[in-house]
Amino acid sequence: MNGEFLSVEFFDSWAWLIAIGAGLVLIILELLVGVDTGLDLVFIGTAFGLGGLITLGIHSWVWTAIVSGIICVIYVIIGRRYIHKRTAVPLSKSNIDTIIGKTGIAEQNIEREKDGLVKVGNEQWRARSEVTINAGELITVTGIKGVTLDVKKTEGGTE
Repeated sequence: MNGEFLSVEFFDSWAWLIAIGAGLVLIILELLVGVDTGLDLVFIGTAFGLGGLITLGIHSWVWTAIVSGIICVIYVIIGRRYIHKRTAVPLSKSNIDTIIGKTGIAEQNIEREKDGLVKVGNEQWRARSEVTINAGELITVTGIKGVTLDVKKTEGGTE
């Protein structure tokens, strides 16, 4: 019986430190994983750390858990929407992606296993296609990989 009392008393005395330690572990884990978790681990880790600091003088694991839990709930309900909205990267096309869907003309033959050249707008590009496209035929850009365009023959075919 005496051993159980000491373990609860010990845990009550060090709950704040355990919460701060858990918070630091979550923050470090976020750094190792990268921001793929959307900074959630940082904020939950911060909630644990704040819960531990706020209950530093209380010496009660129950209060440490309650305060940390309340801060986590506040973050999830209110802060998460705001934080993710502010940190979200807009999914807009980059300059290079705007070429997809444009039409141009083949300046060199493009064969299934051999890249050729196309002109889209005022720029000349290396291009590849699933089918043979002869020089002078109209093309449409379907994608881009590195500096090579994926193209298909435009309906109607030649200039």
